[in-house]
Amino acid sequence: MLNVAASFYLNMYLLAVDPIAVAQAAFDAGHLAEARVHLESAPNDARAAALLARVYTQLKIPQLAADAARRAERLGSTIPTVQHTLALHYAQSNQRKLAALWEGRFAQSKDADAAAPLRAALLYQEVGQWPQAETFARLALKNNAGADAHRILIQAFNATGRANEAIAEHRALVALLPYDEPSHAELGQALLRFGRFNEASAFLEDAVTKFDKSPQIELALGVAYYTQRRFADAGTHFLRVIQLDPTVPQPYIFLARMIEQLPDRVPEILGVAKAWLQSEHQNGYAPFVYARVLQAAGEPDEQTKPLLLEALRRDPATWEFSFELGNLLERQRDFNAAARAYEQAIANAPNSPEPHYRLSRVYDRLGQSVKAQRERAVHKQLLAQPKAGML
Repeated sequence: MLNVAASFYLNMYLLAVDPIAVAQAAFDAGHLAEARVHLESAPNDARAAALLARVYTQLKIPQLAADAARRAERLGSTIPTVQHTLALHYAQSNQRKLAALWEGRFAQSKDADAAAPLRAALLYQEVGQWPQAETFARLALKNNAGADAHRILIQAFNATGRANEAIAEHRALVALLPYDEPSHAELGQALLRFGRFNEASAFLEDAVTKFDKSPQIELALGVAYYTQRRFADAGTHFLRVIQLDPTVPQPYIFLARMIEQLPDRVPEILGVAKAWLQSEHQNGYAPFVYARVLQAAGEPDEQTKPLLLEALRRDPATWEFSFELGNLLERQRDFNAAARAYEQAIANAPNSPEPHYRLSRVYDRLGQSVKAQRERAVHKQLLAQPKAGML
């Protein structure tokens, strides 16, 4: 068995007889000028050309780097080490599609390391080439890549509209990571997004017992109950989210939308809505939610109107704010102003049916029957469209 000194000298000898190895050692040590000298002395070696492309890139000589890369491709496109070095060069020079191409070729070679398929999958994921990302993620799974490969497959299936396969990968990820809170929340959200509400509530009811301090899982379960019109249960979970993390905006928004269904909880919701308004100075939903809850509490429009105007000042592009203001103006019989508010709501969300219906009523009040008929037709058409999932 070689002692330490003998091993050192043997390595020095091997380096001396292999200029590419010498150059690689110099490159790894950051000695770019030295690496360049050794590599330029081997112009017909594909390995040298590939590494030289990386050297030139670091030396900020892009034209020489491109020339060296093309030479490496011409001389050694089937050599695994060249393929991997080219992938590193193209990744380093921010040519991600080419990096994915060459790392993919390397990953399919007999000399590839176990992590190569995952690296290729990640590169293909980054550039949105989903068939290739799927291919290499599946190969990575065979090499026990685990969670990362499942996540790439989830994204690939989402991007290509393959809901069932995406859900299957979510479930595989949860099985692999039984105590990972984000993975459970993501599966619940995916079930909601794809409209599988019964599955979502069943899964999330189990998950919330395992992760009883997770705002995201509580929120997803609340949304699942909301879609099933289990408003009392939904309200309980939305309030629980606020208790766990009062900065999350979604539970306040859902509570405002369903406030008429929770008459017994209006005082409690009024308290959390007021606290959110006092602490949140940018989100337009904070004054909007407080206005909706005040209205449910029986407060006059004179109190809620300034809040709605503040919501619009903060965020004029959210249709609900204009719509709610239109409702208020319609109650006040200011039909011209109500029409303008509904028109703005429609401009912000043309596929939301309710503003079209309310605008048709206001047009009738204004004697604009042709416009009213048009809005009723649009409302009817939108109601006939299939409903999307949640979240």
